[in-house]
Amino acid sequence: QVLDEAETLKKTVAYAKSTKQHANFDLLGDETKLTELAHQLISNEFGGTKPELLAEDFQFLFPVVGPLTKTQFLDAFGQFQVNEAFPTSSANFYNFRVDPLEPNRIWCMARGLYEHLGMLNFGASGFPATGKKICLPPQCFSMSFDEAGRCYKLTGGYNVDRSVGDTKGLGGMFGIITALGGSLPFPEGRPWKRSLIWEAFALRAPQIAMD
Repeated sequence: QVLDEAETLKKTVAYAKSTKQHANFDLLGDETKLTELAHQLISNEFGGTKPELLAEDFQFLFPVVGPLTKTQFLDAFGQFQVNEAFPTSSANFYNFRVDPLEPNRIWCMARGLYEHLGMLNFGASGFPATGKKICLPPQCFSMSFDEAGRCYKLTGGYNVDRSVGDTKGLGGMFGIITALGGSLPFPEGRPWKRSLIWEAFALRAPQIAMD
Protein backbone atom coordinates (compact mmCIF):
# COMPACT_ATOMS: atom_id res chain seq x y z
CA GLN A 1 0.00 0.00 0.00
CA VAL A 2 1.27 3.44 -0.97
CA LEU A 3 0.42 6.20 1.48
CA ASP A 4 -1.50 9.19 0.16
CA GLU A 5 0.94 11.69 1.64
CA ALA A 6 -1.01 14.89 0.97
CA GLU A 7 -4.27 13.56 2.38
CA THR A 8 -2.57 11.92 5.35
CA LEU A 9 -0.68 15.12 6.18
CA LYS A 10 -3.89 17.14 5.95
CA LYS A 11 -5.67 14.82 8.38
CA THR A 12 -2.72 14.63 10.78
CA VAL A 13 -2.40 18.42 10.97
CA ALA A 14 -6.15 18.86 11.42
CA TYR A 15 -6.19 16.33 14.25
CA ALA A 16 -3.19 17.89 15.99
CA LYS A 17 -4.65 21.39 15.78
CA SER A 18 -7.96 20.18 17.16
CA THR A 19 -6.22 19.56 20.48
CA LYS A 20 -5.70 22.38 22.94
CA GLN A 21 -2.00 21.61 23.20
CA HIS A 22 -1.26 22.20 19.50
CA ALA A 23 -4.03 24.59 18.45
CA ASN A 24 -1.54 27.37 17.63
CA PHE A 25 1.27 25.19 16.27
CA ASP A 26 1.59 26.98 12.92
CA LEU A 27 4.63 24.99 11.78
CA LEU A 28 2.67 21.76 11.52
CA GLY A 29 2.78 20.45 7.97
CA ASP A 30 4.42 23.60 6.60
CA GLU A 31 7.18 22.06 4.49
CA THR A 32 8.56 25.43 3.41
CA LYS A 33 9.02 26.74 6.95
CA LEU A 34 10.31 23.42 8.27
CA THR A 35 12.82 23.22 5.43
CA GLU A 36 14.01 26.75 6.24
CA LEU A 37 14.51 25.76 9.87
CA ALA A 38 16.36 22.62 8.83
CA HIS A 39 18.62 24.61 6.50
CA GLN A 40 19.38 27.04 9.32
CA LEU A 41 20.19 24.20 11.70
CA ILE A 42 22.48 22.48 9.18
CA SER A 43 24.24 25.75 8.33
CA ASN A 44 25.06 26.16 12.02
CA GLU A 45 26.48 22.64 12.50
CA PHE A 46 23.17 21.30 13.83
CA GLY A 47 23.22 24.00 16.50
CA GLY A 48 26.80 23.32 17.51
CA THR A 49 27.78 26.89 16.64
CA LYS A 50 24.40 28.40 17.53
CA PRO A 51 22.96 26.61 20.60
CA GLU A 52 19.84 28.81 20.72
CA LEU A 53 18.51 26.83 17.74
CA LEU A 54 18.18 23.81 20.04
CA ALA A 55 15.41 23.30 22.57
CA GLU A 56 16.40 22.76 26.20
CA ASP A 57 15.02 19.20 26.00
CA PHE A 58 16.96 18.51 22.79
CA GLN A 59 18.01 14.94 22.05
CA PHE A 60 20.64 13.68 19.61
CA LEU A 61 19.81 10.15 18.40
CA PHE A 62 22.10 8.39 15.94
CA PRO A 63 22.31 4.64 15.18
CA VAL A 64 24.73 3.93 18.03
CA VAL A 65 25.33 7.22 19.83
CA GLY A 66 22.62 8.75 21.99
CA PRO A 67 20.38 9.90 23.24
CA LEU A 68 22.60 12.87 24.07
CA THR A 69 21.22 15.91 25.87
CA LYS A 70 21.79 19.43 24.57
CA THR A 71 24.75 19.92 26.90
CA GLN A 72 26.29 16.56 26.01
CA PHE A 73 25.88 17.21 22.28
CA LEU A 74 27.46 20.66 22.47
CA ASP A 75 30.38 19.33 24.52
CA ALA A 76 30.98 16.49 22.04
CA PHE A 77 30.76 18.82 19.05
CA GLY A 78 33.32 21.17 20.57
CA GLN A 79 35.79 18.31 21.10
CA PHE A 80 35.61 17.04 17.51
CA GLN A 81 36.58 20.39 15.92
CA VAL A 82 35.04 19.19 12.66
CA ASN A 83 35.43 22.50 10.85
CA GLU A 84 39.15 22.58 11.57
CA ALA A 85 39.60 19.00 10.37
CA PHE A 86 37.44 19.37 7.24
CA PRO A 87 37.33 23.07 6.29
CA THR A 88 36.22 22.38 2.70
CA SER A 89 33.61 19.71 3.54
CA SER A 90 30.35 19.41 1.62
CA ALA A 91 27.66 17.56 3.56
CA ASN A 92 25.30 17.78 0.55
CA PHE A 93 21.87 17.61 2.20
CA TYR A 94 18.91 17.28 -0.14
CA ASN A 95 15.35 15.93 -0.59
CA PHE A 96 13.72 17.72 2.37
CA ARG A 97 10.23 16.32 3.00
CA VAL A 98 7.80 16.81 5.86
CA ASP A 99 6.66 13.63 7.62
CA PRO A 100 2.92 13.16 6.96
CA LEU A 101 2.55 11.27 10.24
CA GLU A 102 4.64 13.67 12.34
CA PRO A 103 3.95 17.06 10.74
CA ASN A 104 6.55 18.93 12.82
CA ARG A 105 9.29 16.62 11.60
CA ILE A 106 11.26 16.93 8.37
CA TRP A 107 13.37 14.24 6.74
CA CYS A 108 16.30 14.63 4.36
CA MET A 109 19.19 12.78 2.80
CA ALA A 110 22.90 13.56 2.67
CA ARG A 111 25.85 12.35 0.60
CA GLY A 112 28.86 13.96 2.23
CA LEU A 113 32.25 14.65 0.70
CA TYR A 114 35.14 15.49 3.04
CA GLU A 115 38.82 16.32 2.68
CA HIS A 116 40.96 15.75 5.76
CA LEU A 117 43.01 18.93 6.04
CA GLY A 118 43.36 19.42 9.80
CA MET A 119 43.54 17.64 13.14
CA LEU A 120 40.46 15.56 13.99
CA ASN A 121 39.95 14.83 17.67
CA PHE A 122 37.91 11.79 18.65
CA GLY A 123 37.98 10.98 22.34
CA ALA A 124 41.55 10.30 23.34
CA SER A 125 42.56 9.77 19.71
CA GLY A 126 43.83 12.39 17.31
CA PHE A 127 44.04 12.12 13.53
CA PRO A 128 46.49 14.60 11.97
CA ALA A 129 45.71 15.91 8.49
CA THR A 130 46.18 13.33 5.74
CA GLY A 131 44.75 15.17 2.74
CA LYS A 132 42.54 12.14 2.15
CA LYS A 133 39.20 12.64 0.43
CA ILE A 134 36.29 10.78 2.01
CA CYS A 135 33.00 9.89 0.34
CA LEU A 136 30.27 8.95 2.81
CA PRO A 137 27.36 6.69 1.83
CA PRO A 138 23.86 8.16 1.45
CA GLN A 139 22.46 8.77 4.92
CA CYS A 140 19.02 9.60 6.28
CA PHE A 141 18.42 12.43 8.79
CA SER A 142 15.43 13.98 10.52
CA MET A 143 14.79 17.10 12.58
CA SER A 144 11.76 17.68 14.83
CA PHE A 145 10.79 21.22 15.84
CA ASP A 146 8.72 22.68 18.65
CA GLU A 147 6.28 25.59 18.39
CA ALA A 148 9.10 28.11 18.87
CA GLY A 149 10.96 26.64 15.89
CA ARG A 150 13.68 25.06 18.00
CA CYS A 151 14.92 21.57 17.25
CA TYR A 152 14.14 19.11 20.04
CA LYS A 153 15.19 15.89 18.29
CA LEU A 154 17.87 15.20 15.71
CA THR A 155 18.33 11.78 14.16
CA GLY A 156 20.80 10.84 11.47
CA GLY A 157 23.79 8.88 10.31
CA TYR A 158 21.53 6.06 9.10
CA ASN A 159 23.26 4.55 6.08
CA VAL A 160 20.79 3.43 3.42
CA ASP A 161 23.25 1.85 0.97
CA ARG A 162 26.41 0.32 2.42
CA SER A 163 27.78 -0.40 -1.08
CA VAL A 164 28.37 3.33 -1.68
CA GLY A 165 31.33 5.37 -0.46
CA ASP A 166 34.65 4.43 1.10
CA THR A 167 33.65 4.07 4.75
CA LYS A 168 32.87 0.34 4.56
CA GLY A 169 29.20 0.95 5.14
CA LEU A 170 29.48 3.21 8.19
CA GLY A 171 27.90 6.63 8.41
CA GLY A 172 28.55 9.69 10.56
CA MET A 173 31.79 10.11 12.47
CA PHE A 174 32.33 6.35 12.69
CA GLY A 175 32.48 6.23 8.90
CA ILE A 176 34.98 9.08 8.77
CA ILE A 177 37.23 7.43 11.38
CA THR A 178 37.12 4.16 9.42
CA ALA A 179 37.97 5.92 6.14
CA LEU A 180 40.99 7.48 7.84
CA GLY A 181 42.25 4.04 8.80
CA GLY A 182 41.14 4.21 12.41
CA SER A 183 39.49 1.41 14.35
CA LEU A 184 37.10 1.84 17.25
CA PRO A 185 37.30 -0.50 20.25
CA PHE A 186 33.64 -1.60 20.13
CA PRO A 187 31.84 -3.64 17.44
CA GLU A 188 29.05 -1.06 16.95
CA GLY A 189 31.65 1.37 15.58
CA ARG A 190 33.22 -1.03 13.13
CA PRO A 191 32.18 -2.13 9.63
CA TRP A 192 29.45 -4.74 9.62
CA LYS A 193 30.70 -8.31 9.55
CA ARG A 194 28.68 -11.49 9.31
CA SER A 195 28.62 -13.62 12.43
CA LEU A 196 29.15 -17.35 12.28
CA ILE A 197 25.51 -17.85 13.23
CA TRP A 198 24.38 -15.67 10.32
CA GLU A 199 26.69 -17.51 7.93
CA ALA A 200 25.18 -20.81 9.02
CA PHE A 201 21.64 -19.45 8.68
CA ALA A 202 22.34 -17.95 5.23
CA LEU A 203 23.60 -21.31 4.01
CA ARG A 204 20.51 -23.04 5.37
CA ALA A 205 17.95 -20.40 4.31
CA PRO A 206 17.28 -21.79 0.80
CA GLN A 207 16.63 -25.25 2.25
CA ILE A 208 14.42 -23.81 5.00
CA ALA A 209 12.35 -21.97 2.38
CA MET A 210 11.91 -25.19 0.37
CA ASP A 211 10.95 -27.15 3.47
